[in-house]
Amino acid sequence: MKISRIRDVKLPIRGTNRSAGIDFFVPKFTETFVHDLRYKNDFIFISDNYVLLKSHERVLIPSGIKVNVPKGYMLAAYNKSGVATKKGLDILAAVCDEDYQGELHLSLYNTSLDKVYINEDEKIVQFILIPVLYENIEEVAIKNLYENITERSDGGFGSTGK
Repeated sequence: MKISRIRDVKLPIRGTNRSAGIDFFVPKFTETFVHDLRYKNDFIFISDNYVLLKSHERVLIPSGIKVNVPKGYMLAAYNKSGVATKKGLDILAAVCDEDYQGELHLSLYNTSLDKVYINEDEKIVQFILIPVLYENIEEVAIKNLYENITERSDGGFGSTGK
């Protein structure tokens, strides 16, 4: 997968050769990055070298990375387990389609009751390259929707535990 850095940011990496996720870092807090960060997040506290997220605040971080997603794939953002468990940060927007050519953004939400600091060069999000099947969408009458009725049928939440 081809990528380009458009900001002063560490190159995304896999933690090991067999890691599914590709770790993305917070860019350096250059004047341009801080300006763009403030433009996208006018309601949170941003210093010259960190972002402060209060409880239940969200942030949109320009990653400094553009990606040429291979044909037939998508990139999906996932939590880094350590970031999620130690800081309480959770991913919001998560899908990067193969035809998107802009800068990736890292959308995070502070689920904790504590303040969270996000610093430059910090591993913050991981992306996983996932194959996509582009099945056509066809509207049909409800009587033609299913070929067979399953054992579960339309049983919803908790219906399989009975």
